[in-house]
Amino acid sequence: MDDFKLIEIVPGNPVLLQKNPTNYPLIGKGLQGAVFKLSEDRCVKIYSRKRYCKRDGQVLKEIGKQSSIVPKIYEIGDKYIIMEYLSGPSLLEILEEQREISEPICQQMIELLHEQIRCQFPRIDFALRHAIYDDKGRLKLIDHVNSFRVKRTVPTRLLKDLKQIGLLEEFLEKVKPIEPQFYEQWKKLRIRNS
Repeated sequence: MDDFKLIEIVPGNPVLLQKNPTNYPLIGKGLQGAVFKLSEDRCVKIYSRKRYCKRDGQVLKEIGKQSSIVPKIYEIGDKYIIMEYLSGPSLLEILEEQREISEPICQQMIELLHEQIRCQFPRIDFALRHAIYDDKGRLKLIDHVNSFRVKRTVPTRLLKDLKQIGLLEEFLEKVKPIEPQFYEQWKKLRIRNS
C-alpha cells in the first residue's frame, strides 16, 4: 500500500497532479494537496509542501484526541496523511440538492461551530464543501491547514457559501430561535455585506 508515495503533487491553484502511477483514484484537490482513495475506509492526502502536511496533521492529531469532528488519522508522513475516508456527501451537495435548510441540518451546522469553539479553534468557520458526512451520518470537517493559523470568530466562509447558494436568509431565520446571540452577530455581518 506504500505505492501511493509514487504520486507527485506540485503547487498550483489548485495543486497539479504531476504523476500517478497507481490505481488509486483522485477524489479531490485544493490549494494545498490532493486526496486519493486507498480503500473503502481510508484515503491519503498528498500535499504539495511539507509545511501544509505538518499544519494539517497537527490539527487532526490535536482535535482528534478530544473530538469526533475530524477524520481518524492512521499515519502521517512528510508530505502525506492517511486518514478515514468519508463517503459523503458534503454539506454543500446536500444543500444544493435540497434547496432548503432543514432544522436538523441547521442544528448540525451550529453544533460544528460550537465544537470548534469547545476545541479552541482560532478559526471558527468552515466551507460547506469541507463538511462531509461519514458512514454513520455525522458531519466531520476536513482541510485544516489554516485552522490554527487564521483567527476568525465569525463564520464568514460559511455565511458566504450559504449566500452563494441562496440559503443565507433561511439559515439566519432558523438560527435566530436556536442561537439568538449568533443571529445578532451574523445579522450585522449580512447587512454589511449586502
